[in-house]
Amino acid sequence: MPIDGRPAQDLTPGTDHILGWTQQEALRRSEERYRSVVEHLGQGMVVVQGTRFVFVNSRAAEIVQMSVKEMLREGYLHRVHPEDRPLVDERRRRRLAGEDIPNRYEIRVLLPGGVVRWLDIGVTIVPWDGGTATLTFFSEITDRKALEAQLKSTLEERETILQSSVVGIAFLTPQGRFRWANDAMLQIFGVAREEDKLVSMETLYESREQYLRVGTEVAECIRKGEGFQTELRMRRLDGSLLWASLSGKAVSKLELSQGTVWVVTDISRRKELEEALQKTSSEREAILNSALVGIALSVARRHEWVNEKYAEMLGYSREDLMGKSSVQVHPDREMWDRLGLEQHAALVAHGTFSNERQMMRRNGEVFWVQMSGRCIRDRDPDSGVIWTFLDITERKKAEDDIRAALERQRELNDLRSRFVSMTSHEFRTPLASILSSAELLKDYGDRLPPQDQQQIIQAIENGVHRMTGMLERVLHIGRMEARMLEFKPHLVDMQALCGRLVDEARAQHPATRCVVVADFAPDLGAGNYDEKLLRHIFGNLLSNAIKYSPAGGEVGFRVARDAAGLVFEVSDQGIGIPPAEIGHLFESFHRASNVGNIQGTGLGLAIVKSSVELHGGQIQVHSEPGHGTSFTVRI
Repeated sequence: MPIDGRPAQDLTPGTDHILGWTQQEALRRSEERYRSVVEHLGQGMVVVQGTRFVFVNSRAAEIVQMSVKEMLREGYLHRVHPEDRPLVDERRRRRLAGEDIPNRYEIRVLLPGGVVRWLDIGVTIVPWDGGTATLTFFSEITDRKALEAQLKSTLEERETILQSSVVGIAFLTPQGRFRWANDAMLQIFGVAREEDKLVSMETLYESREQYLRVGTEVAECIRKGEGFQTELRMRRLDGSLLWASLSGKAVSKLELSQGTVWVVTDISRRKELEEALQKTSSEREAILNSALVGIALSVARRHEWVNEKYAEMLGYSREDLMGKSSVQVHPDREMWDRLGLEQHAALVAHGTFSNERQMMRRNGEVFWVQMSGRCIRDRDPDSGVIWTFLDITERKKAEDDIRAALERQRELNDLRSRFVSMTSHEFRTPLASILSSAELLKDYGDRLPPQDQQQIIQAIENGVHRMTGMLERVLHIGRMEARMLEFKPHLVDMQALCGRLVDEARAQHPATRCVVVADFAPDLGAGNYDEKLLRHIFGNLLSNAIKYSPAGGEVGFRVARDAAGLVFEVSDQGIGIPPAEIGHLFESFHRASNVGNIQGTGLGLAIVKSSVELHGGQIQVHSEPGHGTSFTVRI
């Protein structure tokens, strides 16, 4: 049976009949093979003659969602999208007319439900049943068209983004020639889009040496798979110079032949500002470093910046201080912590802080400063604080000296008052005695017996001696304070002198109830001393011991020798000295609060101390109120 399905003609037996049957069988088998190939093509295949399909394979029917019979029944434009039908019809007409028309193109088909599919078709003219027809192969490319549309959209978006960028972007070949550049890149280097003259990066470098040097560095970075970045002076096409930030990297690390992508930013203005800032900063730093006060910028209580004066004030270099905590310039951590709380509270409340405090130099020396701080941002100490420091050590010392002078003046005023009070009291008594004795002699002298006259004269003499002694002590104090006290040592027999001092003390207080006990070591010998000053020392100590022992008791005067010299001890069992007043005992005109009406000037112990010191000695006192006092003198 032939390929068209018609019955075969009967043949008479014989050789011709056998040969005909064999040829028909071969033709049938060949047709079956071709039909099998056509039906199993991955593409749709149709033959159009006139306006209708004359052959359709099953893949073509599947693609347009019709059966083969339906396609053979309908016109060849049935599934073609209405908008594409004129194109298909015109091209078929022109192709059949012998014109040179593209064999391949893309059309759309409209499927049920309004679904649109894209087809890639290939058309050629073939003979068919003694006539002319068009043979068309086609495959669906809807997914590809969607991907192409998406890719086109993405590329358009990226193109828009790259063109809208405010920074220059360019793609270069591996040889450094421009493949593409955005508008910003052209503007940076002064190139109009319509006359794009950017060919090679070399034309944009300040010099060929710079181009070669940077090119070597770029090649090394690209070879390592790293990006390259630098800032350098470059040249516009008109020859003017600019500062540019240049960064680039390979488009693909795996395929370096794809070239490099570069980002360029014009940083000329920034560089100008940096230079201006550097100049201004240098000028300000020079001014601040020339300031006569220490200046420091502190952030979180760390030195971010200090001037030369501040570093000099503390004995450090600026490098030793910057970046370090300020605790290192304070005498102790506790003080630093306490000051930090005080500063922070004041800065938050007022934005400023000022006080006078001590700081410590590198060598450990402590000195006084007046410090003032102000927040960089109002009332925000965390943003940083500018501090100024003024060394006020000399001023503090002057203030201390003034306070000491004022205290000394007050003490002198007190001394003056006590002196006036003392002299008015101490001089009044002997003067009254002298005056009354003189009146007795004047009025009754011729009637008094010689013995009474002698007693009156003796009373006058005693009063004069007492006043003379007081004046002598006052003059002694004056010479002592004026540093005019004379020290004239000579060889003195200490055994004999100490004995005379005890006898004189007993004679000076004949009515005393005390027992004066002398205990002298036998090896006292002689020594170079000022005998007059020794009399002041021990005469006063023995006299006081007797005077301040109104209830009597034993007054001891002991003298011994040790390896350093002579040791004298004068002790009593009298009223003692209040502990709080022992520190003032050797001050002029000072008298203990428990002496009552016992006479005295308050000058004796001041004279004792100065006389001991002139001998290079020391005096110590030990006393308990109500249990007596002991003075120890070493000379």
